[in-house]
Amino acid sequence: MFAKFWEGLTEGLGDRWAAQELGPALAFWLGGLLAWVWHRYYLNSWRKIVDWVTGIDNTAACIALAVGGLLVLAVSSVMVKWLQLPMLRLMEGYWPWPLRGPRFWLARLWEKHAQRKDDEWQKLAKIEPEKRTAEQQAEYARLDAKLARYPVDTRRLMPTPLGNLLRAAEEYPYVRYRLAMSVCWPRLWLVLPEGTQSTLVETRQKLNGATRLFLWGLAFFVWTVWAWWAVLVALAVIIAAYWAMLQTAGVYGDLLCAAFDLHRFALYKELHWPLPLTPADEEKHGQQLSEYLFRGTGGNHIQFAHPGKK
Repeated sequence: MFAKFWEGLTEGLGDRWAAQELGPALAFWLGGLLAWVWHRYYLNSWRKIVDWVTGIDNTAACIALAVGGLLVLAVSSVMVKWLQLPMLRLMEGYWPWPLRGPRFWLARLWEKHAQRKDDEWQKLAKIEPEKRTAEQQAEYARLDAKLARYPVDTRRLMPTPLGNLLRAAEEYPYVRYRLAMSVCWPRLWLVLPEGTQSTLVETRQKLNGATRLFLWGLAFFVWTVWAWWAVLVALAVIIAAYWAMLQTAGVYGDLLCAAFDLHRFALYKELHWPLPLTPADEEKHGQQLSEYLFRGTGGNHIQFAHPGKK
């Protein structure tokens, strides 16, 4: 539901990103052309290819070739864009039922890994900050940042680093404020300042762009039928794209958390829900608000603020 929300929100913004989408498509097809030329070169047909390209002097043929090329670029770009959400979900670890076993087996491995890191962090946390060495302090900060990339609830662990990173961000508002992301986020989005919305959409677009680049990298393997070096290019693109996905997802997750930290009370006010006065009250009110938005229950005993009152 959360992923579909973003997909629908950014779908209408595709026109302004057309150039960025056609760029990878152009590189993909030019790479395929180069691989084909490489293949034909070794078949001693290089001169025929050059003669064919330079021999095109008919205006109509040039126009038809240009239009056909643009059509191929546009269609392939649209197809990759359609696949970006399923691919992102797969990269997060939402695998189909035949892979249900490996998914939860890998999640348990990540749980053990996170537990080891937490044990190391706990040992360092017991040392008073002023008594830690520089090396211990650096390790403490590293482990602190690393553990923040995992969900607190181990049942929500995913089988991939990207999935755990995004799950941790989605879990944050509930752990901190008892506000369920799936039901509260679409409402909160509508009351966010325009600048905050723009920053979030821009970051999400970067994550989508990195996902599309990953897809183009996978597709580049097809040119290995003509050129062995296509494998190296495909692997380089895949590695770079996945690194970009992790970096962008980290920023995106931080922005989601910050949106709840700074603007959650705007959601309370717009819904005329009583504002919590203490952290303990906030957990109770957040739980009731989430239940109210999701099931229509949990607010029967709440005294709502009158719309005319501030």
